[in-house]
Amino acid sequence: MSEKVIKVKSIEAMKNESVPRLVMKYALTTLVALFANSIYTLTDSLFVSWGVGDNAMGAISIVLPFTIIQGAISTALGGGAASIISRKIGDGKMDEASEVAFNARITFYLTAVLVTIIGFATLKPTLIAFGATDEIYEYAKQYYMIILVGNIFSTGFSSIIRAEGKMTYGLLIWIIPIAVNIILDAVFILVFGWGIRGSAAATVICQFTSFSMSILFFAKFSALKYKFTKPKKNVVLDIVTMGLSALIQSGILSITMLIINNVLKFSGGTLAINTFSYVNKLLTFGLIPFIALGQAMSPIVGVNYGAKQGKREINACIFSLIASCAYSIVALILMEVIPNYLIAAFTNDKEIIAYGAKMLKIIAISLPFTGFPLILGAYYQAKGKKKLSAFSYISIIVFIIPLAFIMAKYLGLFGAFGAYVIAMAASATVTLIIFIYGVKKEKKKLEELSWIERNA
Repeated sequence: MSEKVIKVKSIEAMKNESVPRLVMKYALTTLVALFANSIYTLTDSLFVSWGVGDNAMGAISIVLPFTIIQGAISTALGGGAASIISRKIGDGKMDEASEVAFNARITFYLTAVLVTIIGFATLKPTLIAFGATDEIYEYAKQYYMIILVGNIFSTGFSSIIRAEGKMTYGLLIWIIPIAVNIILDAVFILVFGWGIRGSAAATVICQFTSFSMSILFFAKFSALKYKFTKPKKNVVLDIVTMGLSALIQSGILSITMLIINNVLKFSGGTLAINTFSYVNKLLTFGLIPFIALGQAMSPIVGVNYGAKQGKREINACIFSLIASCAYSIVALILMEVIPNYLIAAFTNDKEIIAYGAKMLKIIAISLPFTGFPLILGAYYQAKGKKKLSAFSYISIIVFIIPLAFIMAKYLGLFGAFGAYVIAMAASATVTLIIFIYGVKKEKKKLEELSWIERNA
């Protein structure tokens, strides 16, 4: 089989294979990558918690909003480009798809440098705004500065790789760097005694490894042809506007963490922030299957939408939603039954374990609703429907901002977590209603088109 045939085989599979089989195959591959990343996150937390201390762990939680924003920018550019690329591939426009990929890469490099400069210029007020207390600030500063330096390697190119259906390479670009990170965490923290700086340095080297692998993919394994030309404003603008929904998705998570950190800062102080840092790691772990389903579904929806195969892209979304509901029930039961044991994996502080178990049991109630705005946002982005995609993500924050402050004021610290649950339920309801209405409208169009073709 020729190299050219191998490169386009995955693209044809997205148009012809069974939709449930495709979604599950891609989701499992993506799930392994994301679980590996989550295992790294948990392992990294253990190294920091046991090797440095609870305040260092709290510092990482404080920097988390920037880490989310950092990932959001790269994901927005990669996700925006991937949405356009998959639709152009489905429509057979390979040269235009190649042009989009090249412009996405150039835009990322320029944006990364700008973010790093702004980060250093606003370092102290940013950390204070993120909720750093006096005990945590110095740890957060050490960690944040190194993360800023390595920001340029925090790429979102795995989205473009998945847009071509190259899920195996998309898996490797996660697994290999993560393995490097875990090994370096052990060496830098436990052997060299570099503390929280060691954790940050390991993260940056992990990002550089992923960056290098993405460059290798574009040079050797991509089905697209890359020509080094000047960036085109219209292409860059299309990528940015299309990627705004992905930026909003991650931005919503960042804003949510910012709100909760500040509520915790004034309601419970350092203890509450440190406790939530562990709870948040577990919650992040719990969100992985939703993200995996969204990422697996996106190239299938994009290619089939571009190929004018409407039923396949709708079925891909419906199957992903059903799978997310099934998973959420299992995850909810687990977090409700053994929350103490989950928190105890990170610390032996009895007060933090008891406090964290209460937090986790409340937040876990949101899981059955979480998949709807996340998967539907990814669905609309894959189809190029920017406004609907953005709305799916924004709906979460629209509900949580007023609810968090009101409920925290009248119901105390745990009222903020209850607000998160209610906001997610409201978002799920609204986005599901819009999706059902859209599917009915689209099916009607397909039926009318079929009637016209039969009677032409």
